[in-house]
Amino acid sequence: MDFYLGFLDNNGPNGFVQLSVVANDSGSCKINIPFFNISESIAINGSNKNIYNISKDIEMNVTGIEKKGLKVSCDIDVSIYAMNYYMAYSEGYLAIPYQNLGRKYIAATYSNINFTIIMLNNVSVGVVCTEDNTTVTLFLKIKNGVLYFGGHAYQSNDSLTVNLNAYETFYFSNTHDLSGTLITSTKPVAVFSGGDISINKSSQYTDYTTEMVLPSEQLGKNFVVPLLYDSFCLYRVLADDDTTVTIQNSTSRSTKSLVKGEFLEISNFTASTVESSTGVLVQLYCAKQHTTCNYAMTTVPSIQHFKTNYRFDVVSNYPLDRFPPDNFYITIIITADDKHDLNLDGKKGIVFNEKSKIKLVGKKYSILSHELSVGIHEIEHVGRVPFGLIIYGRNPLDGYAYPAGLKLNSQ
Repeated sequence: MDFYLGFLDNNGPNGFVQLSVVANDSGSCKINIPFFNISESIAINGSNKNIYNISKDIEMNVTGIEKKGLKVSCDIDVSIYAMNYYMAYSEGYLAIPYQNLGRKYIAATYSNINFTIIMLNNVSVGVVCTEDNTTVTLFLKIKNGVLYFGGHAYQSNDSLTVNLNAYETFYFSNTHDLSGTLITSTKPVAVFSGGDISINKSSQYTDYTTEMVLPSEQLGKNFVVPLLYDSFCLYRVLADDDTTVTIQNSTSRSTKSLVKGEFLEISNFTASTVESSTGVLVQLYCAKQHTTCNYAMTTVPSIQHFKTNYRFDVVSNYPLDRFPPDNFYITIIITADDKHDLNLDGKKGIVFNEKSKIKLVGKKYSILSHELSVGIHEIEHVGRVPFGLIIYGRNPLDGYAYPAGLKLNSQ
């Protein structure tokens, strides 16, 4: 089981990145990081989390080509949660295995230019190459301004092509939103997007965000979009191909056509559903309240991504962070008739906080939440009914979120 991973630039000179490897069985993983001339094996304990720390120097931080990709090869099935820590700017993502990568992506960043300290409001995209002689083409979407690379100023709707070899990365950033940028490649690549985020259109607060982007081949069509615990949230629906999207909540329903590279932004929403004629990427951004800076960014799993069981890590390894998250929650999306048959950490009859119910493609879904301690947890449905699961950690100044797992299609 192989993973190709990368890390986007975080704010400060200190900090570090970290892999949390979770498995059902014991085995080993080999980690290759050519940038540091590292090639080593680590033992994997199936009973506990397995932590591997990496220097912050692995972060992509210079527009252009570097060799900052890393590869993790395991002889057992694992889930990897990749974290990036610096002070109160920390986030993480669920790693996508190599066999589930693709050749077409749409980038999801977030930026509001109504911002006092512009230099802190960078958004970024990074591509990690998995094979030699790969051609990567970017069809740029830039809300304002230009992207400088190779002595040329690229504008929105321009295309940019680079040739990469295995482990090489291409990174670019901007003070303006890059959402909708399309990435195509001749061979499978891994794509990461995020950066610093302003909370709302008038806020001066930021927080670091990052996600490993789902390729076009893995995008779903039907979504229940929750609010995380008691948070203030907004979400975006991004189209990497022409599509028709219907957004519905308990009081309204609207339909809009999107062309390739467009997105919808929905704010101040109650739990809602998204139905699309083609696969779309849905990204959720949440904070404890709109005046705080503990923003977290996560990919919303479609119902096509739901699994019947998860073994996952609630992360809190923040030794250099002055403000580590102190509350941790799971959000569950499940068909309403099946919500009573969840088994958490071997216990039945757990009382979950039901936030709302909503109907999607003829079925009623419940959105449940529950506070958890840090560490390894397991949850399953005793009747093998699929459900979605998002992990969320926060405090007043920092936050992270990621899907616990996703059911994906192999190449």
